[in-house]
Amino acid sequence: MRDHTGSPLHPWIERLVGIGDLVNDDADPTVVVACSGGADSLALLALARAAGVDVVAVYVDHGLRPASAHDAEVVARAAARLGARAVCRAVEIEPGSNLEARAREARYAALEDARRVVGARAVLVGHTADDQAETVLLNVLRGSGLDGLAGMAPVRGVIRRPMLRLRRADTIEICRRAELQPVDDEMNADPTFRRVHVRRTLLPQLAAVTGTDLGAVLARQADIVRDDLRLLDAVTHAALADLGDPPDATRLAALDIALARRVVRRWLGPPPPSPVTIDAVLAVADGRARAAEIGRGRRVERSGGRLHLLAAPGRVPPWPAVLPVPGSVRIERLELGARVSTVVPASWPRPDTGCVLDAELAGEHLVVRPLRPGDRLRPLGSPGTRRVVDVLADGAVAPTRRPHHLVVTAPGRDPDLNEVVLWVVGYRIEHRVRVTSSTRSFLSITLGECA
Repeated sequence: MRDHTGSPLHPWIERLVGIGDLVNDDADPTVVVACSGGADSLALLALARAAGVDVVAVYVDHGLRPASAHDAEVVARAAARLGARAVCRAVEIEPGSNLEARAREARYAALEDARRVVGARAVLVGHTADDQAETVLLNVLRGSGLDGLAGMAPVRGVIRRPMLRLRRADTIEICRRAELQPVDDEMNADPTFRRVHVRRTLLPQLAAVTGTDLGAVLARQADIVRDDLRLLDAVTHAALADLGDPPDATRLAALDIALARRVVRRWLGPPPPSPVTIDAVLAVADGRARAAEIGRGRRVERSGGRLHLLAAPGRVPPWPAVLPVPGSVRIERLELGARVSTVVPASWPRPDTGCVLDAELAGEHLVVRPLRPGDRLRPLGSPGTRRVVDVLADGAVAPTRRPHHLVVTAPGRDPDLNEVVLWVVGYRIEHRVRVTSSTRSFLSITLGECA
């Protein structure tokens, strides 16, 4: 472990989160630091360098501000002063609605592209506890559930937020000690952006009413909720396993309603079922209904005291269902969409909501169908092929559900293969169509439930 006690930034280095494997790695791994020239990002740049991490500072020019050339120069000078490399990436943002979200998506795409080019292990972004508080409050205003109340995670894929325990006042002091001159982004004072309004007006008003440091309170709440979610996920997994396969209906109905809903959500699998669907299944479990149609040509019935997931009689899905690229296909209440882009995705989807493949390797002739007994694939990272039913078993998919599970396939390019399973929907992708540093176009497949 490196000794940072001699650094003037030592007190803040010790409060960084989610990068212990980077700052304690003697191999000096390379990271990308998203750097706008503001106090937060310059402070992160200084902390990463003081911690001994090899840094590439990336300034993303959105083309929205006349001062962007000056800000890029500020980043370049700061990087040179701290012994880091600096690059500038330009993106194009069309005028129109939802500008903030579209700029964010383009920014993260540019950062991911830079990460791949330089071979960096992670992208560090300068979100602080104050940003966390704003995010939580915005999610509350949207009517978010527990996931929204958990705010931003310190680590999500290659994105890391080391400064979630620091305040904006800390970043200003860090810049002062590191003799860095941050720039002021006038867009951070524009109240037409919802986050700015929350920062400048709503949070101060609420803090005045409560008489507390609301930023600290909300950030601390997010940490607690994330811990709660980890516990809930573990409890849910154990409860589902304890109910057996198929699940015991009476024991499911006897669970606390909050746990019962989470268990049903886990049992049904992707895409995430709606609250109406979950309640319909619970009605079957406690005997208020004999069966429940849950979409995708499926139904849940109670028999022998257990719940069974079955194909709905008399309803034959349109197999094979062609998934156009670009385009979408709807099967009962399930919808899969596909599109191709030459831009690296701003974020990678969770397996239960979609996947990203190398578009050139996957091809354009996609088909969605149920599992067949002989289906095999080479799961991502695996040295060889496996039966899809075994992959589903590893994912805790009950045997009664496996015959109805969907796969996305494409014609096989090998003469010995009629087709290739590209994605076991909601679980694993085929290793040979994964995204690599050589990927030039990205096939994104999304999974959702229709109203």
